Amino acid sequence: MRKLRSVFLPIIALIGCSKNIDKYNVMKKLALLLFISIMFVTCEKDYLISNKDVPDWLKADIKLQEQIIKDSPQLMNAYGGWLRYDWQNEYYFEYHNSLSSSSPRAISAGGDTLHIWANDINTDYYKEKCCKTYIWKAPKFSDIPDI
Repeated sequence: MRKLRSVFLPIIALIGCSKNIDKYNVMKKLALLLFISIMFVTCEKDYLISNKDVPDWLKADIKLQEQIIKDSPQLMNAYGGWLRYDWQNEYYFEYHNSLSSSSPRAISAGGDTLHIWANDINTDYYKEKCCKTYIWKAPKFSDIPDI
């Protein structure tokens, strides 16, 4: 019991309770502290990676996609998702949509499209890209196999 008390006393002191601990008051303050902590965590944009790792051009596109989905949830935008891959020590982003027949384009973190030609070194991108990371998923997104 003493060990437990020594662990919780600094926490209780931090909350502002005196030696005569009112358990109800402590629990109420702990619940409030937990609620505020959860609010701070959930108020950030719901990306699947850290907000600072999402380029501004991609944040703008995701915001546009979300507005389209909100306005017209039946459109194919509701099935899309942004993924990030590593290739040659750089990040490339691809928009995948299971309803689309086009292949995803690789776009650098700077917003430049990686143009891939049949006889170009960039054709290695599809063979060598790795480390698939989900950035954002629309409500009806379904994972599709890597190309």
